Amino acid sequence: MHTLFDATHDLIVVGGGIAGSMAAIAAARLGLDVLLIEEEGYLGGSLTACGTGPMMTFHAGETQVVQGLPDELIKRMAEKGLSPGHITDSTGYTYTVTPFDSEGMKRELELMCLEAGVKILYHTTVVDVVVDEGTLHAISCLCAAQHFSVQAKFFIDASGDADLIALAGIPFEQGRETDGKDQPMTMNFKLVDVDIQAVRDLMDSNVELFPFLAPKAGLQHQASRLSFSGFQEIMQEGIKAGEITFDRDIVLAFETNALGEVIVNMTRVLEKNPVDPIQLSEAETEGRRQVWELYRFLKTHIPGFGKARMTFSGPRIGIRSSRRLKGAYRISVADLLAETRFEDAISACGYPIDIHSPDGAATDSTFLREGGYYTIPLRSLLNEQVSNVLAAGRNISCEFAAHASLRVSPSAGAIGQGAGTAVAVALQAKTDLFHLPMPLLHATLKGAGVFLG
Repeated sequence: MHTLFDATHDLIVVGGGIAGSMAAIAAARLGLDVLLIEEEGYLGGSLTACGTGPMMTFHAGETQVVQGLPDELIKRMAEKGLSPGHITDSTGYTYTVTPFDSEGMKRELELMCLEAGVKILYHTTVVDVVVDEGTLHAISCLCAAQHFSVQAKFFIDASGDADLIALAGIPFEQGRETDGKDQPMTMNFKLVDVDIQAVRDLMDSNVELFPFLAPKAGLQHQASRLSFSGFQEIMQEGIKAGEITFDRDIVLAFETNALGEVIVNMTRVLEKNPVDPIQLSEAETEGRRQVWELYRFLKTHIPGFGKARMTFSGPRIGIRSSRRLKGAYRISVADLLAETRFEDAISACGYPIDIHSPDGAATDSTFLREGGYYTIPLRSLLNEQVSNVLAAGRNISCEFAAHASLRVSPSAGAIGQGAGTAVAVALQAKTDLFHLPMPLLHATLKGAGVFLG
């Protein structure tokens, strides 16, 4: 048997998205033996597997509230011309967006992991667990038609869908409290040869076409890459004419690191459970159908898109919400709006509450005050059933509406760094996760550049 499978690792991270990658790097840099398990053949999760982008937002007003490893990733990419860095959000919705080259992100995350000494296991799915007396000892995996087990002292579930948590029998909840429905899934797609200047000109001559930008007219001139949200009347006409057959009321597109290339975030797959095998496959098919419908509509009716070409969709559908840990502390909307600074804070977030309705076209937003932010408590990553398992990313313990804020990628990355650091401090202090010396945890996080308020 390979030594990778024989050893008992200090930490196994399940899921190599932005949260899992940051968790693995943080722990490995603090000296831990870390194994990172990822079902794709590359890192980055939704940012590289779902065409999700840009990252938004690292800021709360003028304050950068997500720093540390996620910011280091962007700085490294910017030095290589793979990101323009944090730029003004020209939709007017939030403070900044961070475009990036998705292929470059795959490589940069991998380099950061390898430099830190993280062992990466790609194309691997967790299929079973060994739990005894409140401790997870080993997980069974499948890769290339081979079943094998790996062991660790601690485990972080950064799968997004809380797969490990569910397998381990740890309580979780899913969807909206009233009916269990999740936010809709979205299949993003990328278009090249978009005439960005034509859209910029419209922002100058007819800013009312862009509802979030209208109160902040001129903001677009601060953005080196253009993000835009608008053309509602044209969309409504398309729905009435039957050219658009699903609920979507606005054009939403984001220019990537490459000039003239945009990510289109407009499909909306309703009434599908993202953790049901059949419904997930159905969502992929429906998402792709909507992509092609929108592609034709955009080229025909939206200024600047006449010569656009689609380069790819997905490659897999994006999931906004699914299972969430029922943890030691459940973050509430009240916590967010009160801008709570928890004593066991591990990260901060300044993104608004952004709920894509499970019922239809509406997107319901609740904004924090200008420059306002809140923190994420370590307790929301922990559970009282299996003591050596943490959640990290969008699967932490929170209300459905609170999740609609903290789920975004900069926040998920920051939560991941906090999770990996907490494990390292637990091993250093020879204690469990519920009794960490908080001054040591905070000093370690701040020493790695993390903003805690």
